[in-house]
Amino acid sequence: MDEDRNNATELTPTETLAKLYEKQGFLDKAASAYKKLLVIEPDRAELKEALEAIEKRLAGSILQPEKSEAKTMLAHLTGWRKVIRERKKMLDQKGEKRRKILVIHGPNLDMLGRREPSVYGTSTLEEIDEEIKKTAEELGMSADTFQSNHEGDLIEKVHDAIDAYDVLIINPAAYTHTSVAIRDALLMLDIPIIEVHLSNIYRREPFRQKSMIADVARAQLAGFGKDGYLMAVRATANMSSGV
Repeated sequence: MDEDRNNATELTPTETLAKLYEKQGFLDKAASAYKKLLVIEPDRAELKEALEAIEKRLAGSILQPEKSEAKTMLAHLTGWRKVIRERKKMLDQKGEKRRKILVIHGPNLDMLGRREPSVYGTSTLEEIDEEIKKTAEELGMSADTFQSNHEGDLIEKVHDAIDAYDVLIINPAAYTHTSVAIRDALLMLDIPIIEVHLSNIYRREPFRQKSMIADVARAQLAGFGKDGYLMAVRATANMSSGV
């Protein structure tokens, strides 16, 4: 009974199995598989030749290939380790040079989605910030966002950009038209500044058509809605440093 059970659990010999054993260096198992195959198909010359070759190898007349295969595998493994190290080094260097963007939102922009949707769109500021960061990541950069309804807080955040960021994207909102203080803060920066407005300020009320920072910014995007921020981020990827 036990012998029948053991025989039932044995692998059925196939030429593929025999070749697999041979390739893996299990020559005894390969020879056994070929012998069983020859019992089933005694006239197959290629099976006889394969068995004879294995028996010669077992007798020591041919160098066991598993040794040379092991050396080859080790050489390949060593080569891949070198490739991986170089790749990691390249990625680390790329990370060190990663461009950092600061995006500043002015007063009332925290109410986006509820504030005059026909003018400013239906997206919330949180949704816009998420898209900004995602777009920056896709381009190999990073983006931080900041919003305040207070002029002093916005000015201090501009100060933070002096040494910490490579590009500033700013929507001063209502302060666009009134704040000499924000303009003066921006003048301290030696990094590119991109001015963004959700609406086209030049098609609105006369008092909104004047920007206090237009001549300070390297570029201005107005009227594209939330896409203006994303366009600014994409432009940043190809923008050289300096004002």
